[in-house]
Amino acid sequence: MEKQLSLATNAILVDYREEKIAKLLEEMKCKVVRVSLPIGDFVINEIGIERKSIDDFESSIIDGRIFEQAGLLSSSYHKPVIIVEGFRSPNRIHENSFYATIAYLLSTVNVTILRTRDEKETAKIIFWLARKEFEEDRVAGYKVREKKLSLRNIQERIVAAFPGISTVLSKRILRKFKTLRKFFNATEKELMEVDGIGEKLARRIRRIIEEEYQVVD
Repeated sequence: MEKQLSLATNAILVDYREEKIAKLLEEMKCKVVRVSLPIGDFVINEIGIERKSIDDFESSIIDGRIFEQAGLLSSSYHKPVIIVEGFRSPNRIHENSFYATIAYLLSTVNVTILRTRDEKETAKIIFWLARKEFEEDRVAGYKVREKKLSLRNIQERIVAAFPGISTVLSKRILRKFKTLRKFFNATEKELMEVDGIGEKLARRIRRIIEEEYQVVD
């Protein structure tokens, strides 16, 4: 199922969490519409853009998130783009893994990878992409395929919502405990039996589950 959203010509859709880039674009006289984007951070006509810092890009390679995110981006927009911010060399993974991932995303998932130095350069890239897209005076719009989540996907996302738990680790946890109930009832010792959960993370998980919700007026 596809949901069609259309806006006036020359509008760049910006996810509300990307406020700094939104302000930079506005300083360049771009028309910005702040929205909650389900997939990606910026939309220009049929271009869907995901912005990642070099640190986040490396982390997403390590835990495997990048492949799911790139797949969703590619299936949702005709022109999927990932902007990687920062030009330092990879320092948490081997550079072969770093560049092999970029090559895979380009050749297999059909996602364009752009590198920028910082937020200002990212904004400039988005500005010029928008300028070229709007030259033909087309109506800005995008289609997002609403992905039907299976029960398994929902369970994995609930577990992965815990700080420190990646999508890969969430699957490992569910393979061990089988149900969310057993995961929620697991002791710190039982949690630490899962590869990837140390004492600190196990303690944090138990605290999140057990600590009383604080109402803030």
